[in-house]
Amino acid sequence: MRLVYLLLLTLLFPTAVFAQPYRTVSYDASGRKVITYTCDPNETPEWFKENYLKEEKAKEPIISETKAEVVSEQKRTPPKEGSIPAKIETVDANGKEIFTENYRIGYAGQCTWYARGRFHEVNGVELPTIGYAKDWLMAPLVSDKVDVCLDVNVVPEHSIAVYAPKADSRLKGHVVFVEYVERDKDGNPVNVYYTDANGKQDTEKNKYTKGCDGQVIQESFQEFRENRHLKLVGYVVKKD
Repeated sequence: MRLVYLLLLTLLFPTAVFAQPYRTVSYDASGRKVITYTCDPNETPEWFKENYLKEEKAKEPIISETKAEVVSEQKRTPPKEGSIPAKIETVDANGKEIFTENYRIGYAGQCTWYARGRFHEVNGVELPTIGYAKDWLMAPLVSDKVDVCLDVNVVPEHSIAVYAPKADSRLKGHVVFVEYVERDKDGNPVNVYYTDANGKQDTEKNKYTKGCDGQVIQESFQEFRENRHLKLVGYVVKKD
């Protein structure tokens, strides 16, 4: 539009807009006449500069909240291996150490006790008592606040990973809480950071081990999928 204003004003009122505008005639590749007007900007009236020759400010890019969240997600860092992100204990009014509210149900030190408490702590969903660890994929039958994911390659963060016996049905299985997942450029899991109790690194089995239960363990996805006796069969996830 500015060029239209400029051309019209120059044609209709040449001396009112510019002093002695210069007219150049040329031809384009198709043989069409092209007329170009040039002028000395020092002789252009201030009112015209103010209204028609203002420089447009470059528009700042608009970043949506969703995009900002994605960037923030990409910048997340994994929890420190060996740290304990779970708040398992607190101190009462008498200075005695007691379990926090999330960890007051179940047999302290068992994997199901810890996974249940950590899931509640992070997701705000309290799971009922389900049974042995290997049975935890039945969770949606007793709670309408969770679903299960049977694709073991997904590895949802903040889910409970469920392990079942490979061969010996007498084994009770195992559950762990998935804290963080490192993925390749295609979204495939590479390294998994999880916490648990009564697991492979627990120094005292079948009891709460302060400073050990709830420690962050990092494993490659291949290590995470199975061990000698157990295999990963799915995940308990918070329902959207």
